[in-house]
Amino acid sequence: MVKNKSKASIKTIYVTAYMIMFIFAVKIRLLVFHNRYYSLMCLIIAYCILGVIGIYLFRKEIRKGVAEWKEHYTNGIIWSIGAYITDMILSSLANYPSMALYPNYDGMNDISISSAAKLVSVPLFVTAAGILGPITEELIFRFILVDKLRTKLPSIICVILSSVLFMVWHMHALTLPELMINLPKLSTGIVYCVIILYSNNPTIPILLHVFNNTTAMLMMLMNGTI
Repeated sequence: MVKNKSKASIKTIYVTAYMIMFIFAVKIRLLVFHNRYYSLMCLIIAYCILGVIGIYLFRKEIRKGVAEWKEHYTNGIIWSIGAYITDMILSSLANYPSMALYPNYDGMNDISISSAAKLVSVPLFVTAAGILGPITEELIFRFILVDKLRTKLPSIICVILSSVLFMVWHMHALTLPELMINLPKLSTGIVYCVIILYSNNPTIPILLHVFNNTTAMLMMLMNGTI
């Protein structure tokens, strides 16, 4: 019992560190210094550190996912492909309001990613934003806010809370255009929550998130955006 409480406390500290990173290191630094460079560098460094720490803290859950892949490989493939297709469909639908109302609006999160890519080497950028960043977000929004929290709250509440926060986390301004362009994050969050609840493999959302981010970055490289 004491050991479990200790683990819970450590994971609570992990979540707190993530929130501090986002609110202080990213937002407040940008407001105080009026320099996106400091903000983006803090974000890259923080994701690298929190990603590595998170993998260690949740190593048991990650091992469970790896074991699930070994024992039920076909099941994992079906869940992954089904989730990917569902996410694409729902994200396209969720993106429609933004395209209809604000067709020329570029999301501030995408602008920040493009800016960050120009500050560091490509390998570091891909590692931070393409791999460790998604891992950190999945540990926070799916492992903790859904898989762990559902022992205390109804699953539907956990899904709503996780998905809404996941969307808000990617918003860089409290404006209607910024809200609209981030609606696909809400639908993606819901899909990933369903996976974590029903697939019995907690690594599937991580793999999908990493795949989506790294694929987007490769496309940016090919297009010369970064």
